[in-house]
Amino acid sequence: MSAPTRYTYTSEMYERPALVSSAPLAWPGIRVERYQLEAMSLPAHAHEQHLVLVHQGTEPVITSRQTGHRVETDQFRGGDVGVYPAGEYGSFGWDGPVEIIQLNLDAPMLETRARRDLDLRYFTLHERFRCEDGLLAQLGQHLLAAASQSYTLGQLYAESLATTLCYHLIECHATFERRLAGQVGAGLPAAVLTRLDEYLEAHADQLITLEVLAGLANLSVFHFARRFKQTTGRSPYQYVLDWKIRRARELLRAGALPVAAIGDALGFASPTHFAAAFKRVVGQSPRAFQRG
Repeated sequence: MSAPTRYTYTSEMYERPALVSSAPLAWPGIRVERYQLEAMSLPAHAHEQHLVLVHQGTEPVITSRQTGHRVETDQFRGGDVGVYPAGEYGSFGWDGPVEIIQLNLDAPMLETRARRDLDLRYFTLHERFRCEDGLLAQLGQHLLAAASQSYTLGQLYAESLATTLCYHLIECHATFERRLAGQVGAGLPAAVLTRLDEYLEAHADQLITLEVLAGLANLSVFHFARRFKQTTGRSPYQYVLDWKIRRARELLRAGALPVAAIGDALGFASPTHFAAAFKRVVGQSPRAFQRG
């Protein structure tokens, strides 16, 4: 068996370590990190993964890069985004302190999703030295939050965000051609939704992933997420969370189990996570709901 691929990251040249990183979570195909850096310059380099930088600083900073004899500069403000496909780059630097969210996307993974899930003839991600893309910036912030906090359905939540990020990059920052132009998938049959509910019932205390749910519908992750929302009006993550809270209410009304046991039986990471998720949806704590 061959050894796993060892990717190099632009961040390995930074003078400071990441303040937050998803590396310990081993999310498939994506890594998100947050950095606070002083003015610095990186030498010419190459990275094997697609790179998205989201600037978070309150003060604008001048970013410059050199490609051959050509020097390009631009002012980056909070919320501005840079998209840098895998490849070779010249020197790159900032003239002042920066705070950035750095997203590394596995290039073969994105290529596979584009060709297989969207049935594309070809796909090319564009470089954006600086651009304004509010959704891309928000997705970076949400992924960073998912890496730094324990969410009730953490992996499913991160997978949903990563899928949206990939689809948005392809739709808004790439050139592509569909094999079947304009084809839009129909909604999911009622039998598939029943199968999903039966799976949730049988695996309520286990980790639920987007890949498993898509497999139950015999669809790719991309097609499943799009058709699921088209059918239910909700993302798979929100649907699963709502299902768990609905079941929690039934168990709390029955009164046969203590609150902590109900949270554990429904796969919540801890009683605290269960109580917080329940209160966000219902408006009161599980104990208050049970007493009422």
